[in-house]
Formats: sequence, structure tokens, C-alpha cells
Amino acid sequence: MPMVVNMRLANNVIAGRDQRIADLAYRMWEEDGRPEGRAEQHWLRAVVLVDELAPKAAAKKPVLKAAVAKTPKKK
Repeated sequence: MPMVVNMRLANNVIAGRDQRIADLAYRMWEEDGRPEGRAEQHWLRAVVLVDELAPKAAAKKPVLKAAVAKTPKKK
């Protein structure tokens, strides 16, 4: 049963990451004057920024760090 809880927590972490990326990409798009055709560029820039900040945030949250560490890796 603990693995199910860890998987649910990991799924929530992933969903939260995607939401942070979407929010940041949207803000970037707005700041750039809402240009058409650059959604992928904004998304990829947001991914880089969110992933740079994630290890720092996880280090401050022991529960999150433990859940991610216990998540099984795909082979």
C-alpha cells in the first residue's frame, strides 16, 4: 500500500510541475506581448526555469523529496 500512496504523491508532484510550467509560460507569453506562434518557445523556457528551481524547492520540503526518491524508475 505505501507504493500506491507514493505513486499518487508523485503524480500530484508531476501535475503540479506541469501547472507551474503552464503558468510561467503564460506569464512569459503575456510579457512578450502575446505573440502568435511562440507557444513552444515559451513552454520550453518555462520548463528550464521550473526544473532549475525544483531541486532547491525539494530540498526545503522533506516530504516531497522522500516521495520523489521512493518513486520507482522506469526501465
